[in-house]
Amino acid sequence: MNTSDYYGEARIIAANLKNAGREADGTNLIDAIEAGATATEILMALRFHLMNLLADQSLPTIIRSPTESLYKRINSVLS
Repeated sequence: MNTSDYYGEARIIAANLKNAGREADGTNLIDAIEAGATATEILMALRFHLMNLLADQSLPTIIRSPTESLYKRINSVLS
């Protein structure tokens, strides 16, 4: 059984992004959670936004590590 709190982790990443001055990126993650109608839809949206974050080489390491971890786990669940 997978006990991960994907939404909680995404909210923490969003807060860290906002604290780092990346308001739009943080808002995208929160919007993905709040706008989704189903768990699958939410996870797909989170995966999309996390993938875009990881493509940004300027993403601070302190944010990159949890982002990478969450992306990999969500990707695994959706595959």
